[in-house]
Amino acid sequence: MIVFDASTLILLAKLDILKTIVHTREVFISKEVKAEATCKSELLDAKIIIELINTGKIGVMKVKNQTLFKKFQDDFVLAEGEASALLLAQQKQAILATDDGQAIKACKVLGVKFVTAVHFLLDVFYKKRISKELALVKLERLEQLGRYNDRIIFDATSKIERRMGEK
Repeated sequence: MIVFDASTLILLAKLDILKTIVHTREVFISKEVKAEATCKSELLDAKIIIELINTGKIGVMKVKNQTLFKKFQDDFVLAEGEASALLLAQQKQAILATDDGQAIKACKVLGVKFVTAVHFLLDVFYKKRISKELALVKLERLEQLGRYNDRIIFDATSKIERRMGEK
């Protein structure tokens, strides 16, 4: 099971790989993440997310412990979406999909496993669902959309290019 925060959900929808991911994994979001990711319903990424929710490919769950939710927000300086996703992941012993720096720090403190949009892109490439060329194009797009440090992009590019040499 993977719990997504809004930023990673939106990034993967913009990269056009979210549909691939939800077909191979059990995906959940909090009500707060749903609200954040679909508030601009006219955008293509929001339309994709709404479709996946409506078809049951993305489950929506309510965070139960409001006291702990507020504590996560205060202690880790997280917005509602990130705090609710982190709490949901912790409660369900799930992996948190996040690209938020503060949420990643909180995961490390709390021992919650996490993945980023870059991880998903590499996974889709490794499973041969997209070509090397398309993976590099999507990585470049991800670099434009996200706030990744140069080292992360360099490492991901190297992994894609190395893998193409393997037969």
